[in-house]
Amino acid sequence: MGDEGCYLYILNEAANWDYRTTGSLLFSIWQRPWGHSWLILESPEGRLEFGHTGDLGQVKPRYHAGVFQRIREGHPDPIAYLWQTRSDGRFQIGKPNRPPTFVWRMPITRRRYQRIHESVMQRTYNQFGLRSNNCTDLVVATAALAGIHLIHRIRLTGPQDVTVWGRKRRIWTDPQYRILDYSTPDVLETDLRHLAQLGIGSDVTEWYLASQWRRSRRDVIVSSDAEPMGELS
Repeated sequence: MGDEGCYLYILNEAANWDYRTTGSLLFSIWQRPWGHSWLILESPEGRLEFGHTGDLGQVKPRYHAGVFQRIREGHPDPIAYLWQTRSDGRFQIGKPNRPPTFVWRMPITRRRYQRIHESVMQRTYNQFGLRSNNCTDLVVATAALAGIHLIHRIRLTGPQDVTVWGRKRRIWTDPQYRILDYSTPDVLETDLRHLAQLGIGSDVTEWYLASQWRRSRRDVIVSSDAEPMGELS
């Protein structure tokens, strides 16, 4: 049970990648190189919508682009690019540009609210990785503070050669890159939906999307009511 007005929300944008084979996974990542998980912490005093972002592609190619670049260059271990850690991690304030595919909410106690808030504010966000220290890991660590332990990781064993662009391509030579274990919003969303079906937390996706639409519409109305700017001379 939670205290009146204290809630933890988990917002998830599933990438819906194709996990049937390594080749189909790489191709679907190339088509849809996104997927994100973030949070809302709410109390009667207000709400904070936040997350952990990174892999911005400003200093180094983004993960998916780096792998394909190495494939084109004939690198012996193109997939090893996914093991690199980025130094462009950021604390995300507010909602991202794309809407969530699922929103889960659970009431929490004031004590857990304070514990979560303190943890979030003390956490460092400058490091970002695919295999750890990413948006999904932040969500899972925060949910654990609320007493919820989420399934969120996937373990993929890849063949050495896959068909990319109609040709057989080597994706790893060193056996240490044969198995990729990482957190993904796809797995996280499956578990969140299951919890909501069991009555642990609730699905508030429609409410969230409707509230964002109302907010956007209100902003448009306020903007249209503003006085027009004078012409530049």
